[in-house]
Amino acid sequence: MSALFRRFLGFMNPPPPQPVLGLPAAGVPAPALPPPPRPSIPWPPVVEWQSAEELVAWRAWRLLTVMSPSGPEIGLRLVSISVPRIWMGPVAQTDPPTVESETPSGIHVLKEAIWRQCRWSFLEDCWVSGTVALSGRVIEHAAGYRAERAVIRDLRLSVGTHLAVRSLEELSRLIGSLEQRYQVAVDVGQAEREAADKMLTKGTTPKFPRTPWVKLVPPWALI
Repeated sequence: MSALFRRFLGFMNPPPPQPVLGLPAAGVPAPALPPPPRPSIPWPPVVEWQSAEELVAWRAWRLLTVMSPSGPEIGLRLVSISVPRIWMGPVAQTDPPTVESETPSGIHVLKEAIWRQCRWSFLEDCWVSGTVALSGRVIEHAAGYRAERAVIRDLRLSVGTHLAVRSLEELSRLIGSLEQRYQVAVDVGQAEREAADKMLTKGTTPKFPRTPWVKLVPPWALI
């Protein structure tokens, strides 16, 4: 075989290209790349509270009459709106909130500016609103905080209560019960009362025509 013919065969059937810079040869599938590592959520900077004033934020609650598992009534209590937690007194405490958590931990509260925008006290699902002072470990978010401890500073009746409790005598007893249990003044919420009156005049049917009750069994828990 002449050298010229060998050169011709080499042109027609070139050898496979060699890998360059670690790239696989043509026709060879590239190895699968491992998934990128899941970024860990860093802890925010820890800042000690230096102000002489308390860190105060806003909350909303429902009202329930709590019954013991055996049947006797425990009494009227504030309960969280989105989780089955019953506030037994003026101070509530949970495990310290964590950053990495599929179910966010801690006591959830809103900053005042966000609260004013939401106007939760005029929603039927809100029975009582008020402010709480935060302490322990507190994690700040754009709209509010998650705290380890919260102390109730004041309470105000909201539309949910005024839709369900129409008797002024019953309303007075309810306010007295809340003030004794939570050791703060309770505002009747005149604007919320008037809003509830207008809703009823327009034919709104309350979700709860009276204060509901719940038995203290799981998933309900005390804080």
